[in-house]
Amino acid sequence: MTTQSTASSSLCIYCEEPGPFSKEHVISAGLGGDDKRFMLVDMVCKRCNTDVFGKLELAALRSSPLAISRAFLQPHGRDRGKHTTAPGIQARRKLMVNASGYPDEVDFGPHAKPIVLPQLKITGEKSFSSTAAGPDELRSFVTTLSTLFQDHQITCIRKRGPEHELRYEAITMLRSDNTFIHAESSFQAKPPRAGLWLERYDETDAGDVTPAATILQKLNGGIVLKTSSTTVEDALDFFASAVEQFSYESQVTRDTEGPIVSVGMTATIGVMERVIAKIGINLLAHYLGRDYVTDPGFRHIKTSILTGNPLVTGGLVENNRIKQLLNAAPANHHVFYLNRTRQPEGQVAITMIAHLYGVAQWVRLALNVPEPHLPFPLFFLVDYVNHKVKQQSEAEYAEALPEMWDK
Repeated sequence: MTTQSTASSSLCIYCEEPGPFSKEHVISAGLGGDDKRFMLVDMVCKRCNTDVFGKLELAALRSSPLAISRAFLQPHGRDRGKHTTAPGIQARRKLMVNASGYPDEVDFGPHAKPIVLPQLKITGEKSFSSTAAGPDELRSFVTTLSTLFQDHQITCIRKRGPEHELRYEAITMLRSDNTFIHAESSFQAKPPRAGLWLERYDETDAGDVTPAATILQKLNGGIVLKTSSTTVEDALDFFASAVEQFSYESQVTRDTEGPIVSVGMTATIGVMERVIAKIGINLLAHYLGRDYVTDPGFRHIKTSILTGNPLVTGGLVENNRIKQLLNAAPANHHVFYLNRTRQPEGQVAITMIAHLYGVAQWVRLALNVPEPHLPFPLFFLVDYVNHKVKQQSEAEYAEALPEMWDK
């Protein structure tokens, strides 16, 4: 069922500003809620959806404790056809210890399996090491680098801080007499379509084992040059020469048993709670309609969702009976549990418990709002493998529990 507004002049249920509007997933698509039956239409403006919620969900699903659980337990993210991928973890450091003393750059595949990225590292004044998941991956990577360095011009891309309106610096490097020189730079709102991405090592994390530079290929095919104690120009000179004299015969294949992976992540406090609260408001809008969630009693939580200030009121669920109730849900399912508590003068408080990847967390959505006109409490089960959502009453959910326990 899709909830729609018939008034073209309706305001956004979050910021209370006019549209234009965009479709909003009731339950975040990245959490498995990409079910076309659960969408809000003409309720959420494009500004909130894109400028706030898009960034908020990305931070929660890629750079928070939730991201770790999601990477291990959810086989794929939002359904994008042939471009569907495993959930990723966005971190400033993803390294695997190896015998050389210089950690390997890794990323994560399905169920957070670490994958060693193809890479070359400067380990001495004239020495380098090479690593990849296998011989074929290494050969393909070196071939790609050979093609890159044969060109007399390379475009390097450096991402700038969020305080810059033009977020990307495009640097033209020219090669003359086997030496790269910085020719010119320009600043752009979007990155060039192709180029070599530049990054710096976080030396406070890596300590004394940081190579002077590493060039690597990410899972999406992008090439990245990370530098620490050398310049970009000198690193390009070194790797161009290394590729020309690369010998596959000298490569040794080793299996890594029980790999130790180090992940350094910067997480923003309150991001998960804001995403959970947003899903709660969306579910109320889907179930009870626009008019209910535009009651002034919801303004406090909407401000928290949009700005992060004040923090969303909530925490981990400690009640064992409720945890047992939610843990009884089918495998590979989230549960969102909406409930209300009666208050004086016919008003209610509404809370929601989100049971995500086996962890239950509650948030308060409102105090002193009208009694809902439809039955409460209410359960929403999200099959995050097949991206399906099922709405159930308390009786329907309870009726299924014996079957779950008997399995």
